[in-house]
Amino acid sequence: MRKIISVLLAALEAFLVACGFLADYGRTAGEALAQSPFFAAAPLDLFGAAQDLTLPFNAVYRLFGGTDRAHSLVYRFGNEPTYFEWIAMKAAWTDDKEYIRELKDKIVSFPQTDNGYLWSWSTSTYWPTGQGCIHYDGLFRYVAAVSELIRWDGNAAFLNETDFTASGDDRALDASRGRSVYEKCKAAMDYAFEALDGKNGRITLTEKSVFLSDGVTRFDRNENGATVWNNTGRAGSSASNYWDNLCFGHCDAYETMLYYHALTAMRSIETMRGDPAAAAVCAKHAAFVKECFNQTFWSSETGRYIACVDADGKRWDPGLTFLNTEALAYGLGDAEKANAVFDWLDGRRIVAGDTVTGKAIPDYSRLLKNHFGKAVSLRQYRFVPVTNTVSVEDLSGDGPAWWYDLDGAICVGENGNAAYGRHLENGGYLFYTLYYELAARADYLGADSVKERAKDLAAVYRFNGFDSDVGDWMEGMTGEFPESGILTCAYVASLCGVAPSAHALVVRPKIPSGISELGIARARYGNAVFEIKTGRTSLEIKAETAFDGTLVFCPEEQGGYRVEITCADGAVETATAETDAHGAIVLTARDRPLKTLVIRKEQAGKQ
Repeated sequence: MRKIISVLLAALEAFLVACGFLADYGRTAGEALAQSPFFAAAPLDLFGAAQDLTLPFNAVYRLFGGTDRAHSLVYRFGNEPTYFEWIAMKAAWTDDKEYIRELKDKIVSFPQTDNGYLWSWSTSTYWPTGQGCIHYDGLFRYVAAVSELIRWDGNAAFLNETDFTASGDDRALDASRGRSVYEKCKAAMDYAFEALDGKNGRITLTEKSVFLSDGVTRFDRNENGATVWNNTGRAGSSASNYWDNLCFGHCDAYETMLYYHALTAMRSIETMRGDPAAAAVCAKHAAFVKECFNQTFWSSETGRYIACVDADGKRWDPGLTFLNTEALAYGLGDAEKANAVFDWLDGRRIVAGDTVTGKAIPDYSRLLKNHFGKAVSLRQYRFVPVTNTVSVEDLSGDGPAWWYDLDGAICVGENGNAAYGRHLENGGYLFYTLYYELAARADYLGADSVKERAKDLAAVYRFNGFDSDVGDWMEGMTGEFPESGILTCAYVASLCGVAPSAHALVVRPKIPSGISELGIARARYGNAVFEIKTGRTSLEIKAETAFDGTLVFCPEEQGGYRVEITCADGAVETATAETDAHGAIVLTARDRPLKTLVIRKEQAGKQ
């Protein structure tokens, strides 16, 4: 019945387009996708719940994952270290050895100044647009990328690879030659701790941020020798990160959030190096940064995190949806803050002064209507939350705009090419941010909240195939956005619960209601390639190449479980196991690698 209704509605929409009542969007609806690599099972699935759940993740894997060369709609790489983490997230769990090796080579050779600053761009300390724009987020995502890769590798060997290159337009500033990957990570974290004031629990960008190791020489001079540093957080100041039109800076929530994330990554790196004391230092400092982050950036008035406190002490709160969900995904919040944020994003709570409120925040149909001048569909599509719920125009008032316009190239205001609702950083959206929203939903609201959002995404995919950049920079989805592919991690890590720790592959599934089983047809951990199926009280692995690492399974129910293993040499082993004090069943690394594994809960009365 649902398919019949969809066909009839599509026919009616086509008629209305022909008559001029709806805009001709030129969309291409999503094609039918095979259930690969993600699949799900539902015992009674009259309304296609299992397909609605897996469809958007399979589509993103196919279009944006970078592993399917025939369908990719995005670049394979960006040109800054920020992208290294995002590429690692979407590639490290796959068996695409070529993609992973290419990423590792870029990480090994990326330029770094003598004091640990990782360049904004692969050929320059500067971001390539605007005058003297310096970005700092690559520092933290570089470290996070390294942690992601070695955890999926199941070993720390990559940390020892050494940079033998000197590159960029100003080779004199590339001091990374001879440094190992670990030494680069350590130098980056030391730079953040000292030069960016991370030691005091929050990242504060000041002019001391751009002095080299001698404490006198600066790396932020332009070609004429003039200093151009301007990361003050004030209206009109330079951007400090990937969001290159927003005036993050000075006491910076975005950089502090990523600093916390990098500290947790560095903790894993130190653990895998066999240095528990260093790992403990990272953990202790991360706890301090979390406390400072919430004291400094949480707004009790609006019930969300602000963007920054500028050099004059002014607090800027544009209602940044992406900042709030990413902070929650890293564990910086708590249940009370998460409820406040999602009540705001889901329209249950209206924040006074917001330009867009309620159900309009993720309303894709509203954005498209704003672009085309008329509706493009009879249906309302719930997609990615707008970047900012307070327009830059409203936020700035009568003063200069809280907006870095790249020397007049991208301007806000009624007649500007970046007026609210017409630019991805001012009332538009960037697709990749959905991953952090779904990861945070899984952590704080549960798997059913992710399932409902997946249903929204499936509807959009059937509408336009996720190939929907309409121009004028309203959407950030295709083209130069390889980060779009990280949405797959919400299925792998948040729902299937498959994620490596420092010493094991951990499986902690979160199964939505109405779904009995989730699976990944082809995943990788270490040298093992395998299919994995997870249920509330079950785990199955079929290894293409034998699995010999430590495995930790955390089912939803504690108690006794039956374990059946078929070894690579054909031997069959059976045993019973009890969940431990942490609710886990631990299978330690084996001398006899396994080919298949089945873990199921013991039925009452069975021996």
